[in-house]
Amino acid sequence: MQVLTSVVVLGVIFTVFIVTDIRSYKQRRERITVSLAQVLGSNTISAIQFHDNDAAHAILANLKNTSPEILNAAITDSAGHVFAAWGRQTLDTFHIPKQLANKNTLYRDGHLYVRQAIVDNGKLMGYIFLESDMSEVQQIKRDKIEVSLILLFVAIGVAYIIAYVIQNYTSGRLLTLFNAMKEVGKTGDYNKPLQDKGKDEIGQLIGVFNNLMEQVKLNQQRKDEFIGIASHELKTPLTTIKGYAELLKQIEDREPHRTYAERTLMGVEKLERLIQDLLDVSRIQSGQLELTMKDFNIDKLIDETIASVQMVTESHSITREDSLNDEIIAGDQQRIEQVITNLLSNAIKYSPGERKVIVNSKKTDKELIIKIRDYGMGIPREEQSNIFERFYRTRDTSFTITGFGLGLYICKDIIRRHNGKIWVESEKKGSAFYFSLPLKQSGNGVS
Repeated sequence: MQVLTSVVVLGVIFTVFIVTDIRSYKQRRERITVSLAQVLGSNTISAIQFHDNDAAHAILANLKNTSPEILNAAITDSAGHVFAAWGRQTLDTFHIPKQLANKNTLYRDGHLYVRQAIVDNGKLMGYIFLESDMSEVQQIKRDKIEVSLILLFVAIGVAYIIAYVIQNYTSGRLLTLFNAMKEVGKTGDYNKPLQDKGKDEIGQLIGVFNNLMEQVKLNQQRKDEFIGIASHELKTPLTTIKGYAELLKQIEDREPHRTYAERTLMGVEKLERLIQDLLDVSRIQSGQLELTMKDFNIDKLIDETIASVQMVTESHSITREDSLNDEIIAGDQQRIEQVITNLLSNAIKYSPGERKVIVNSKKTDKELIIKIRDYGMGIPREEQSNIFERFYRTRDTSFTITGFGLGLYICKDIIRRHNGKIWVESEKKGSAFYFSLPLKQSGNGVS
């Protein structure tokens, strides 16, 4: 934009300069030619009075040496008859334009025509006409345009260099700030303040951004501390309530008392899972989520987890379409089970009205990939990159389906700590969640 602005401004300036310079040159030549006509007219008064054509012609012929730009000249008497004429080449090419009858100067076809009255003591004696070559105007125009273009290209180069320097100093800093804001919005990492020594408006803006990030980080820490403390404090009385609810369920056989005890126990278990998720989030944020790594049968774990989830759901049928042939991997079995359970529960919860959930697994040269597919409402493409963020829930489901947006965030961290990946593919009908786990390394290569 700076270069373009410079080009436009300089283009206008150079155009005005060329037009003004050429106009000044024409006006100067016009004044010189008019003055010459006045001098010639004064010198030919006697010749006109005495009808001395030869003397008048001789005066005009002197123009050959004194005024090389004059091509043709003529003197007429007061009646308009040609009294004397002279031409640098031939008089046949000189024709007095009719427009000079109403004006004293005329530009046409690269020539300047001048008409000057010859007056003696207030009496009109005749007129003198001069034709001057103005082809030099075109040469001047070409020279001016050539010089202007050279200066314009030089100015463009200088403007580009200045713009490049300014961009590195200002636009580059703004771009850095923009990328930092984008990165913070994507990762939620508020621990990367920007370094900038500038004291201008951009430096002040970066300073405000750093202060804002510091405040957000402190508020985030306070919130995480509150969640951790509250979760721990709730866990003990919740355990007591759960114990009494289980006891009531065992000893109570009357209806509807037994049903009340069962529903109470279900609510307590749901609250217990929420508190556990909050504790996991608190551990993740503080870096205290530990993994117990050991070898286990992932094939068996998938089947057992499917069976456990299927026992508590009657609305969907969970089907596994393949087998991993008792594949052994190294990892935290309890946490991987937590990931599979969460993905299966989400597939059931977010596909109301449907009947099936499909589980697929496959083995590549370096990893295992588990896929959990539902046929529910799907996830909009523009929201797919955000659903693994903490507390994030899609707009279409946040008011119709309960949840806190913690499960996928925990799953992402668990899989990341196993050096795996987790992602989603979704269309208008249903979603497919994938996660990968690295295969166990052996002394002979990949098992």
